[in-house]
Amino acid sequence: MQQQTETRKLICQINPFDCCQETKLLRRFLYASYERQINRAYRNRLADRGASAQGVFWRSETSQIARFDALLSLVHQLAPQKPVTIADIGCGYGAMLDFIKTKPAYAQTIYCGVDINAAMVNACQQKHPTEQALFKCGNAPQTTVDFAIFSGTFNLTHCDDPALWMDYIFDSLERCMKKARYALVLNLLVAPQTKITQQIFYANRAAFIRRAEQQLGPTHAQSTKYVSGDVSFVVTRAS
Repeated sequence: MQQQTETRKLICQINPFDCCQETKLLRRFLYASYERQINRAYRNRLADRGASAQGVFWRSETSQIARFDALLSLVHQLAPQKPVTIADIGCGYGAMLDFIKTKPAYAQTIYCGVDINAAMVNACQQKHPTEQALFKCGNAPQTTVDFAIFSGTFNLTHCDDPALWMDYIFDSLERCMKKARYALVLNLLVAPQTKITQQIFYANRAAFIRRAEQQLGPTHAQSTKYVSGDVSFVVTRAS
């Protein structure tokens, strides 16, 4: 944490007009530090709780499923053709694929899962031995898909600066938008002010929409049914 604080101070001290490359390098260093800590937290949690909702820090399987349903419903409403291809970014132990298989409404979904955590990808492959090729280690789809989906991907953070974590989120979204034909679909917990409380990130709904529209494209939001304080966002590719 001390290392992150010092790096953050350096970022703030650098003149962005004179030292753009240095700023980018420092941010990459900081983002890599966040990911190492998150990887460690998820690896330990998986070892402790197993391939379950609690094993990826969900409060309950009910809220996990409600988020899956909300995001996939939006995808299938927006998809201009079927079947629709999706990348589940931060796929955890592959629970979204299990959910898709139980819902006829989402039968025409071609799925792939991506996670930065090798232990999670290994858990997916063990859980789905005949579909191991669907799961890859990484931070973006390896091939172009119709939609990239992020279910709870950005909730847990080991950053203590909400503005920097928001920068990290948009860095991830920009990377994945390059591989999405139509849109990014994600959920975030929301609050009146952007904040981090007990390692959980909360976005301000209006501020997130403004930034997404400036950086990525037209953005729409709706409250996630059955999950208090959760909002589903659709960020469409700018024409």
